[in-house]
Amino acid sequence: MIRPSAPEADVPDIHPDLRVDPAAPAGAAETLDRAASRLADALRTLDADARRVEPWLGDPASAEAAARYAVHAADGPDAAIGRLRTLHAELLRARDAAGAIGRAYTRTEESTTDAVNRGVR
Repeated sequence: MIRPSAPEADVPDIHPDLRVDPAAPAGAAETLDRAASRLADALRTLDADARRVEPWLGDPASAEAAARYAVHAADGPDAAIGRLRTLHAELLRARDAAGAIGRAYTRTEESTTDAVNRGVR
């Protein structure tokens, strides 16, 4: 006879709750949308300000430094604004994905509920 190594009373009774609050994905999408909107507003301001850099002292060295700053901040391959635009695009993709997940979850829950209700009748 094979006996368990530990009494069954020692095994925890686990019942995972796999339900998702149907409002959670939509709430996440709304939060991501607000963040993307705030970032878009900031990007418009940053883009305009980064391109308005003037030589600080009016001398050639300051003019060159201002031009380098403008390229680094707004136009160059590693421009900070470009990276923020990439972040903005990621926020929009995450928002869209959260919305799609929420809609799919709701459809699945509705069809499951309908199937269970049809089976009960």
